[in-house]
Amino acid sequence: MSPRGKVAVVGVAESDLGEVGPGFTPLDLIGQATIRALEDAGLAKSDVDGLFSASPYYHMPTLSVGEYLGIRPRYSDATSMGGSSFVSHLFHAAAAIDAGLCEVALIT
Repeated sequence: MSPRGKVAVVGVAESDLGEVGPGFTPLDLIGQATIRALEDAGLAKSDVDGLFSASPYYHMPTLSVGEYLGIRPRYSDATSMGGSSFVSHLFHAAAAIDAGLCEVALIT
């Protein structure tokens, strides 16, 4: 019942770090990292059907991120566990892919 060998991380990226310029919002930085990660993976935004996000800035982060990026996922997860949220999202995304709930998961 393990997703081992059934799912893979295929693209990884960060947004600019440090002083990134006036007027940049957290969503702008998420967009920047998303573009870079999808390029790294050789995928398009239209390939993404699973969205995983946590944010101290947005009450419903997957809705905010999905709206900003123009992604309408079949499956989303906004589990918030502080600094470990994104580790949790990695496992949740693998489980969702293994269960057939989505095929391409974006974790922001």
